[in-house]
Amino acid sequence: MDVPLILLLLCLTVAVALPASAAEASLTAWAVDPLEKVFPDATPPAEPGVVSLRAARGQTAGGQIALQVRGEAARATVTVEPLAGPGGRTIAADQVRWHFQGFIPLAHNTEGTQDVLRKAPCDVPDVLLADRELTVAPDQTQPVWIGVDVPEDCPPGEYRGHVRVRAGDREAAVPLAVRVHDFALPRERHLWVTNWFSPENIATAHRLEIWSEPFWEMLGHYARMMAAHRQNVVLVPLNLIRLRRAADGKLAFDFTRFDRYARLFIAAGAGERLEIGFTAHFGEGGWSSKEILLNRVTATDAATGKMVTLEPEEGLGPLLRALEAHLKRRGWLDRALIHICDEPSAHNLASWRRASEFVHRHAPGIRRIDAIETTGFEGALEVWVPKLNHLNTWYPTYRQAQQAGAELWYYTCCHPFTVYPNRFLDFALLKTRVLHWINYAYDLPGYLHWGLNFWGQEPFGAPAANLPPGDTHIAYPGPEGPLSSLRWEAMREGIEDYEWLHLLAERTAAVQRRLGKPAQKLDAAEGAHAFARLIVRSFTDYEQSPSRFHAVREALAGEIEAVDKPPLLLVNTNPPGGSELVSGPIVLQVRGAVVPGAAVTVNGEAVTLDPDGGFWVHTSPAADGTVTIEATHDGQSKRVVRQFRLRH
Repeated sequence: MDVPLILLLLCLTVAVALPASAAEASLTAWAVDPLEKVFPDATPPAEPGVVSLRAARGQTAGGQIALQVRGEAARATVTVEPLAGPGGRTIAADQVRWHFQGFIPLAHNTEGTQDVLRKAPCDVPDVLLADRELTVAPDQTQPVWIGVDVPEDCPPGEYRGHVRVRAGDREAAVPLAVRVHDFALPRERHLWVTNWFSPENIATAHRLEIWSEPFWEMLGHYARMMAAHRQNVVLVPLNLIRLRRAADGKLAFDFTRFDRYARLFIAAGAGERLEIGFTAHFGEGGWSSKEILLNRVTATDAATGKMVTLEPEEGLGPLLRALEAHLKRRGWLDRALIHICDEPSAHNLASWRRASEFVHRHAPGIRRIDAIETTGFEGALEVWVPKLNHLNTWYPTYRQAQQAGAELWYYTCCHPFTVYPNRFLDFALLKTRVLHWINYAYDLPGYLHWGLNFWGQEPFGAPAANLPPGDTHIAYPGPEGPLSSLRWEAMREGIEDYEWLHLLAERTAAVQRRLGKPAQKLDAAEGAHAFARLIVRSFTDYEQSPSRFHAVREALAGEIEAVDKPPLLLVNTNPPGGSELVSGPIVLQVRGAVVPGAAVTVNGEAVTLDPDGGFWVHTSPAADGTVTIEATHDGQSKRVVRQFRLRH
């Protein structure tokens, strides 16, 4: 045989003998929109793209990358370099956090909902793992969450670097760009947020004796994680107060554990309000019972050392009186709220009102709060928390109560589903994030959910079969404390979006004061509400496109940055921005105030100003639904755009 032919055959033999995995070994990494969920079967795009984030100073911007290895499994890890910004400033590498995302097995989907992300059975990304290395199976996509903690003193501008992935001997890099806006996230919280949680579940999951010193240390980790996600209301169990009955029948109250609990959450920043509960419960049959009964309390009997059960007048009444006096001594009375019974409805409203009257009679200085399933709480409840679907159905009634002085929040739980937003595992992340745009759009200063950590025996396993997947918890127990989740991060960023809207209204109010008389009849919050309405058109009609959501948020940031820059300009429209306009033809009103001497146009048409800078004109929107108001003065200009939804 010819020698060259022999050599060729040998080469072919060697090539065939090599494992296919070694011949095809590769690593691909790419950017993913932070509002998308990445499933194991996701395919890489043609280009890696850029992780492009936007944040205020003092804010954490959340992003994602995904990686995939081909050929054979590999141990993967991630590194991040400092992000270089304007004037030589950087965001340090240790201010960029990352977590592999863990998958939760779903055996069922949310009831009655057509637009779930995946049909069960499937694996859904959620938990942000503590692992610094992870074995990635071949041809399986592994998502990674990226969190950039922008310093409060960070100059505005663009900061760039790379997220680098190593899997075995393979490497890949994805560009990371963070635009830091020229404003800071308010430190003060303007939205009340509570996620109920189980101290017992914390103790069990971390194998700690409840109320031991290691438990208190662990509870502190959870409190700080809650505060980092802008939770500022904490559920404080009433049974933390221990009672002792003396031989003469007098009761003594030990607030030691109650105080330590409250102080821990206050110090962490998660206890701006103390939500104390509960004082009553359902009778036989549970929620369907017509009776809501006041709780009996237990006390240690000094004579026998045994626990005795006290009827409400003998035990609960004195306890409530002592609690109010104690809160007042501690300076906590203004923080305090107290629950009667969770989720009263029409069939047990009468007995709920009797229980509420009892609580108020013994502790009149503590405001009452409850998650409610009906209306009719006037005069017996200071903080109303209807479920989102009930809020939608009976909104005029709830709004009337709010206008009469009630504080109006809302809650979600295992309900609502179908077309409503919520934070279930098989829902898009945008459905979680818009929850707090609802808060702003409808002037609802609080949000409640029951499920921070009510996981079952296996927190990382299949969700409870009797509830929508993920309803029970958005936190997971980690090796050294709580682990966050994609849904908890989406919730945090939604709360921070609320703060952006609040900041715009606050800055606009300052501009209103500076402009004086012509601006006094204008609504300083209308601009912020116009942005909110672009995302939340109703309780069931809300933005579901990540790209359009990001565009609205970017426009919001631009208005926050510009609103108090010269020339000063304040604009209201009638109807407000974000409204639907129906052709026929369309005429709307633009009313505003500007610094005297400025020139103003509305959709390109010059406007005649009053001597003090006020103006009022009729106009029609442009073909894209926008109304553009421009002002120029002393060589400076400003543009305000209001977007409407057109229906022809």
